[in-house]
Amino acid sequence: MGVRFGVMGESAAEVEEGLALLRDHGVALAVQQPAKELTRGRWMALVMPKAPAGGEGLVER
Repeated sequence: MGVRFGVMGESAAEVEEGLALLRDHGVALAVQQPAKELTRGRWMALVMPKAPAGGEGLVER
């Protein structure tokens, strides 16, 4: 199972700003669920980090 997390904000635009900040810091994201309104004034996008190319950064267990 992959790691997923939510990015929350007070508007769809604020969620997109949060996603842009993550991308600006080098986090490659695959959006699982675009921003949608959960309740009035609460928006969330469900995302999953993309795996590094060529297995770089993976840890064997």
